[in-house]
Formats: sequence, C-alpha cells, structure tokens
Amino acid sequence: MSFGTPAPHLSGYQLERPISELLLTLFAQRNGVNVYHGRTVDFKASKVQGGIKNTKIEVAEGRQGQSAASIDTSLLIDATGRFRQLASKNASLHRFEGWNYDAFWGYFTYPEDESKISLRNFEGCHTNHFCFPEGWFWVIRVLSWEGSPTANLMDMLSYLLDCAEKGVPGDQVPSTAELAKMFGLTYRWVTSIGVACRNDVKYPEDIETYGSTEAERKFNYFVRKYSVISEFMTNFELIQDLYGPRTTWFVRKTLTYQSPVVSGPGWVAIGDATGFTNPLFSPGITANMSTSTFAAELTHKAIEAAEKESTVDLAEASIRSTLAPYDEFAKALVPGLNQMNCFNYVCFRDPRLGPQVSSMWQNLASAIGGFGSVVKNFTLTPETFLPYALRWRWGSAVEEYIAVARHAIDLIKPIPLEEPVPDAIVRDIIDFANKMKPKAQKVLADRGANIRWGGFFSCYDHDLNYLEDKTRGDTFTRKCSHCGSWLVLRPDWTLCYTCGVERTAEEAAITWYPPAPAGMA
Repeated sequence: MSFGTPAPHLSGYQLERPISELLLTLFAQRNGVNVYHGRTVDFKASKVQGGIKNTKIEVAEGRQGQSAASIDTSLLIDATGRFRQLASKNASLHRFEGWNYDAFWGYFTYPEDESKISLRNFEGCHTNHFCFPEGWFWVIRVLSWEGSPTANLMDMLSYLLDCAEKGVPGDQVPSTAELAKMFGLTYRWVTSIGVACRNDVKYPEDIETYGSTEAERKFNYFVRKYSVISEFMTNFELIQDLYGPRTTWFVRKTLTYQSPVVSGPGWVAIGDATGFTNPLFSPGITANMSTSTFAAELTHKAIEAAEKESTVDLAEASIRSTLAPYDEFAKALVPGLNQMNCFNYVCFRDPRLGPQVSSMWQNLASAIGGFGSVVKNFTLTPETFLPYALRWRWGSAVEEYIAVARHAIDLIKPIPLEEPVPDAIVRDIIDFANKMKPKAQKVLADRGANIRWGGFFSCYDHDLNYLEDKTRGDTFTRKCSHCGSWLVLRPDWTLCYTCGVERTAEEAAITWYPPAPAGMA
C-alpha cells in the first residue's frame, strides 16, 4: 500500500539519475535549447560582467574532440550545485549554527522474494524512511539501465517523448520489458540505501573495524546499532562498482549550507548553488526548485527593462533592481528549510514525536502553503505555478508550523544526543502541537479546503486526531502481482508498465479507507 495523491491528479516515482539527465537533455533540445552535451564551461577564460550581452562564456573543447565555443549573453546561470562556481567567487558559503549532516550510501540488489522481509507496510513507490535518533535511512527501489548503450537509450527516450506528444494512452505505450527488446537495452532493479545522520555523532573507537572506507564504516555502524535495520539489511547484497570504478560507496559531508550572494553583475545562481539542507523530503528538487522558476521569470523582465537604458551602468542597475526580489526570496528560503530539517531531526529522538508531531505538521503546513490538496483536482498553469512555488516552501514559512518547530527545537536541542528525551518534554511538545492544530485547521477551513486527512494518514482521522490503532489509509499505488513493480492506480491503466502483464479491475482500483463518500471514487 502507498498513501499520497491519486494518480489522475498527481503521481511520481523514482528515476535513475543518468536517465533523468539524459531525458531532460533531450526534452530541452526538443524545445529549442542548444545543449553542449558532455562539455564544460571554462570559468577562468569566461568573462562575466554586467550589462546587456556583456558576458562571454567560453565552452571548453570536448573530451571526444568537439571544438571549443563562445557564447555572448547577458546572464550566466550558476546551476553547478554544491560546487557554486560563481556564487563561491562572490561570497564564502554560510553554515548554520549547531550540528550539520553527513550522508553515506551504496547500491544494493533488490530481493526477488520480499516475503522474507519481516517489516510490513514500510515500502511505497517513493523514498522509504527508517528514522532513528541520529538521523534516517533511505531505501529507494530504482530501475537501473546501467550498461546500456547511450545511443540506444536516447532512441528509447525519444520514442517515449514522441508518444507523449501524440497523447498515446498509457496502456498502448510498450512496457519496460518490451522497450528493452525494441531498443537493445538491459535493465535491472537495484536499491539505493543510505543514511543521512547528524555530524555530531560519537562513533566507537574501533570504527576502523566496520569497513574499508569511511562511508562503509559509518553506514555499517548504524546498521549494527539498530537490530531492525540489521535484520532488514540481510535481504540485500552490496553491488560493487555499479557505475564504474570506485562507485561502491559514496560519502557527502556537511550537507547543509547557504550562498549569501545569489546574483551579481552578469550572473544568477539557482537550485543547490543557492543552498542545500538535507535529502529528507527532497527539498532541493521540490521547494528549492522554485529558485529556477523565479529566476527564469525575472530574467525576461530584467533584460527587457535593461535594454531600454543608454549605458552599461544604467542597464546593470536596472537588472539589479529587477532581481532584488529574487535575492530576498533566496535569502529567506534556505534558513526556513534548515529549521524544518532541524525540527524533523529533533523529533527523531523519540518514536512518539514523529507520528504525533513532525510528520503530521509537515503535511498540514504543506497544505496551508498551497500544495496539499488531497483528493481534489490540483491544477497548476504557467500563470499560477510561480506564485504557488514561492508560497509553498514545504510549509516551512507557515506561522503555526514555525511556532511548533521552534518549540520542539528549543526543548530538545540542548539535550545531548546520547541521552533520551525526558517523558515530560515529549508530552509538552505533543500538547503544544495539538494546541496549535486548530489554528492551522482554521486557516484551511477559511480557504474552503476539505482535505481527506483520514485517507492521507494511516494513523489519523479526518479531523487530524491521532489514532494509535489505525494503520491504514487510502491506497493509490499497488504492486504488480506478477513482477512486484509499484503501479499507480488508474482504471484506464490495466497493464503493468514494467512487465506488461494485465491486472484486474480490482487491482487497478483505488482503495478508500475510511470509505469515501459516494461520487468521490
């Protein structure tokens, strides 16, 4: 079972990064973007300065003999993520007070026989979370095409984009198995398993005995520390060098940062180049994605206004003025997401706080922010997307959410990580969160939002009362009975899009729990 939003309105799944990057490249090219694939910008040779068409970007020679190129532009967009190629030259990154976060991960096989996994209802079609006081494990089932020729993958993706443009119904699009035969490809299911933990963890003196690399040692430390994780991991085998040499174990240290300066003469930073917090709730590709949309919208206005000015200085002053709201937005976004992340992490410290405080409030605040229109036709247009994206922020800017988050952080943060949270503090936080709940619910009620919380959550009723014995909610995805692939539930999608086997009407139908009113299903 998996909870969330019905597939006819909104659905998602995990996609292997090389495939997603190739798909986005092909999609961009179809929309008239000149993509220098496999090339790099020579930042030392490039000349980035203010004004209109005053910046010259030098594209280095390709490793396969492609010739160098020059691009004249008004703005160079820094989308280099944590490397912050331009942002770093204008200001040192900012670290937030308190602990930071480290991540360690690898790729594992996916078990053919899942009946041996003792945990029930842990898995959905998205990222699965195992939370513990120091952080959380992610478990993500991913379809890997590694080893397939790039040219063949491009042919397959181009074919699928053609199907999308033609509006080919889902059941008429070939399954994964059929596509692999059509285009001479190989694929297999793998599992990305990793841990994102606080960097103030005190590891044992014999940590060197836990593995051959830092990532392996610290990953194994948490696996061995928690018996539930240890037993779970017996169902998976580590894949050696899935993506080439030295790709068995991965490490990323001090994940959280912010770029104090996100734009300047001739450049704008977007995405993770503006800052990053943690993979929890994927704020980089959800909330922080708003920076790219906002920057794109303002770029048109900035250049149009600057072209009317008579000098370079006046043109740049005009651009700076137009981009000022973007600077302010980015300045506030990352600290809010960092507080959100800290709130969730302190609630990991006691198993009662996750279901009764942080998880519920995260989704409640998300709804207030504008996203959580559950079981309701949630429609965005090019005109409405930007206001929504700027407002949503995963709910981290919602007043009631901030009050609950700060209350929990203030009470738990001073307690040493090695010590349990006193029961009185846990009770205080739960009571405060419940006291704030009616205020947040009123905000939604005043907007006419009728959210089916009892179906969204497995342990709440429609009025957001916590029910410890309730363990079910609405089911919008279900596994294929033949191959085990997660499928979104739509009556017009009767074939498994992995193996192609037909599913029954019952298997393709949404299960409403509690039962939905007549006419909703």
